[in-house]
Amino acid sequence: MTNKTYEHIIFDVKDGVGKITFNLPQFGNALDFQGIQETLAAFMEAEARDDVGAVLVTGKGNAFCAGFNLKKIPDITDDLAEIKEHFQELALWWHQIFHRMVRIKKPVLAAVNGPAAGAGLGMALCADMVVAKESASFLCAWHTIGLANDATTSYSLVKIVGFRRAMELMFTNRTLSAQEAYDWQIVNRVYSEDDFDANVDQIAKDLAAGPTHLQGMAKESFHMGWRRSLEEATEFEIQNVMQSVDDPYFVEALRKFLNKESRSNVEQVRLP
Repeated sequence: MTNKTYEHIIFDVKDGVGKITFNLPQFGNALDFQGIQETLAAFMEAEARDDVGAVLVTGKGNAFCAGFNLKKIPDITDDLAEIKEHFQELALWWHQIFHRMVRIKKPVLAAVNGPAAGAGLGMALCADMVVAKESASFLCAWHTIGLANDATTSYSLVKIVGFRRAMELMFTNRTLSAQEAYDWQIVNRVYSEDDFDANVDQIAKDLAAGPTHLQGMAKESFHMGWRRSLEEATEFEIQNVMQSVDDPYFVEALRKFLNKESRSNVEQVRLP
């Protein structure tokens, strides 16, 4: 059981999975300040708990997350200084969520069960793996409400889909279907309505049961590798190798392999 009371999200831990569910379906799970703060708190709790091996992020109802709740913006007829202050504070909280998703040394799985727009798209881009329901969709939306792109898109979108497609998605503001998002490598798998929940549950459990310390090393090295030279990247890799040898997991895994109790091609996370 969680020690904190949440109102705009649901956070629970089961079978090693810390599950964060956006719980504002009446707003398409568009988050207000409280929802954003609770989401960050849940990530911090999941990071701190030894009984959490992976984090699952999803939405309640028919939407994943529609970004921030536009109805919470100060009246546009008032001084724009108040609106600027609102966005500045909002961004500080949102950015902490994205940073946490990327930096937490545990795998983060996004289960996109419906529309993911604006910051909702950003969270999908920041997740380590993404699965989507057939009815899911992905939308930038920033330019249509007069705002510059945000939510890590300058960092994550180009890396995932490539420069031309990132420009296309942002400039056209087209909505990608789940299948298109799969083709563009935004998602790993697309599942039917009937199969979605069971497959998400299995993948999350497999991630949680995996070697968390090694998953964390891979995650950190892939993100940092974008900015490292070849020499720096390989130096950090060997440092991680040395750390992994010190972990009891290595001795046991090697023993099983040498005794033919295990194989090197065992699939640790099943993706139907």
